Amino acid sequence: MENPMSIAKIISKTLLVAVAALPVTAFAGPITINFSSLSQPGSSYNVVGASVTQQGVTVAGTQMYAWGASSPNLPSLNTADTSLFDFYAGNGDSITAAGSAPFTINSIDLAPLIAGGTGTFNVTFTGSFADSSTISQTFTVNDAPDALQAFDFTGFTNVVDVTFTQGTNIGFYAAQSTAYQFDDIDLTVAGTASPTPEPGSFLLLGTGLVGLVSAARRKGSLRI
Repeated sequence: MENPMSIAKIISKTLLVAVAALPVTAFAGPITINFSSLSQPGSSYNVVGASVTQQGVTVAGTQMYAWGASSPNLPSLNTADTSLFDFYAGNGDSITAAGSAPFTINSIDLAPLIAGGTGTFNVTFTGSFADSSTISQTFTVNDAPDALQAFDFTGFTNVVDVTFTQGTNIGFYAAQSTAYQFDDIDLTVAGTASPTPEPGSFLLLGTGLVGLVSAARRKGSLRI
């Protein structure tokens, strides 16, 4: 008669191999790109560079800057709200994920670049999909108070890049017009493997194990 322990070992090994071969569902949790780590002493602006990369996400522009820790233009006068901005008016900025992976952008915080302005201005974001189609959304930013304002995106799901253009001011860092700074980009990047098998795989695995156990029992009964 077949040793019951041998049957158990065979089933255990088969189970391990089957689980290892199961397909997994690709997903990733939301991440937030925050620029507080760029805070530096001073009351003027600080050069950041042409791009900033965090958690596999790159924000790029012509020349990126951030206000110093004691600048009156720092949103809410709080270093935790240190934000990024493109130095040059009319230049385009972009958000992309590593390897051109598709991502969903959920929200972004915007604030006027220069404190003390009045009124509102618009900022338009354009998302591009892998098939070259696009989607756009325009947000209206208040000049007062001088604080970050949260804006939610709709339909920017599985885009491969998001672009936006810096506004202008009245003179060189004079009165506020349409220029802005941004922070807290909330997005979800596709392509991270989860250890959660697909439901259909569980069904196939269960059916296979039932068959294996039945075959083992039949084999044992024939040798009695």
